[in-house]
Amino acid sequence: MKSRLTAERLRELLDYAPGTGLFYWRQRRGSASAGREAGTWQTLGYRVIQIDQVPHYAHRLAWLHVYGEHPIEEIDHVNRDRTDNRIANLRQCSRWENARNISTCSASGFRGVYRSSTRSLRWRAKIAVNGGSIHLGFYDTAEEAAAAYDSAARLHHQEFARPNANRAKEGA
Repeated sequence: MKSRLTAERLRELLDYAPGTGLFYWRQRRGSASAGREAGTWQTLGYRVIQIDQVPHYAHRLAWLHVYGEHPIEEIDHVNRDRTDNRIANLRQCSRWENARNISTCSASGFRGVYRSSTRSLRWRAKIAVNGGSIHLGFYDTAEEAAAAYDSAARLHHQEFARPNANRAKEGA
């Protein structure tokens, strides 16, 4: 079994540019010449770099390169752009925190807002917290329900919240 990649071995092979999030080979590696950008794009949008016949995600390597230790749990891209591996865009998080950063919304066009089939077609707001669901109430408009979701998201998810109010800014 191969030993786990160390920060020293990583720094021996690759230079990391924290301002751009890119890695460059320090020496010739196979067909890649020294100074060439390292890695290839995976179908899910992540950059993968092969080191000693083992594939590694570039965002996890960035953490190891800068901090000298492997991330304890997951690494989240703050701006949700998987191609942006700048260290300022990366943060450690739990699986639950990382899942909150997913940009999905219901058929209403808002996160956490659903049409109620039992309350004379009013809008229902709910939010997922710690593996459960919290009912936030029924509202006359989808926008009112979205505002309720936004408040709850800021309260429960804090820095990982993705309120509907940000959707217009993000172009979502």
